[in-house]
Amino acid sequence: MSLFRPIFLIAGNTVTGILRGVVLNVLLVMAALLIVASMSTSAFEPAQVRRMLIDSGLAGITIMGAVIAILTGFTMIPNEVDNRTVYPVLSKPVQRWQFVLGKFCGAVGINAITVGLLSVLFFLLFWLKIKLFDTRLVMAVVMIFAMTVVLSALIIFFSTFMSWIGTIIVSMVVWFVGSYSQFLWDLSSSHAQGISNVPFLLVQKLLPNFQAMDLRYAIVTENVLKFDAHQVLLPLGNSALYMVVALALATLIFNYREL
Repeated sequence: MSLFRPIFLIAGNTVTGILRGVVLNVLLVMAALLIVASMSTSAFEPAQVRRMLIDSGLAGITIMGAVIAILTGFTMIPNEVDNRTVYPVLSKPVQRWQFVLGKFCGAVGINAITVGLLSVLFFLLFWLKIKLFDTRLVMAVVMIFAMTVVLSALIIFFSTFMSWIGTIIVSMVVWFVGSYSQFLWDLSSSHAQGISNVPFLLVQKLLPNFQAMDLRYAIVTENVLKFDAHQVLLPLGNSALYMVVALALATLIFNYREL
């Protein structure tokens, strides 16, 4: 059996199981309604309407994408262990690292479906209201998807040794702090000096900087007419590093965990 075939099979079963459930469908409906409501504006100035649509639309995709990633990802491994459904899988020629990567790939598939569907809705509403298409919005959506992928890797990591409640709480905290990383650092710098800045610096360096992957402000304020490689590749490279480290630790922990 190929090394990657079990990973793809587990990923496919994970995606199918979540799609058949109620949670994802309810969250997608709520996300769609949130985006439609947030993009309903009565502003008269075209420039103001455009700014509001971009800001609210991308914010809706970001928030709901992260929420769906957390609420569909925290049960992937704990439920398999608690329900003992992991034993028949591991009794076959499937290694534990393949099981972890399969679950992660399943989470990536769910993220792709979520961000993809919400983005199509966002682009459609934006076109109907503005009659224009900004190619920078595509890159903004790609960065949102990358953020959810990194977040899913961290969720998989936390779920290998935490309870489902702990996984939700820690994942929410990591996402919130990472989304306001630079803001929190600037705030701490204005109130703390010297050694008192060390905890904030450690938190900023240890957690992924999701704020660097948020392109809303640059698009809305027209500060960037075209994204260069530094603005895109650097955050993606840092995020890839976090993802690899999180999956490596998750595999290591799950490999030596007693089931």
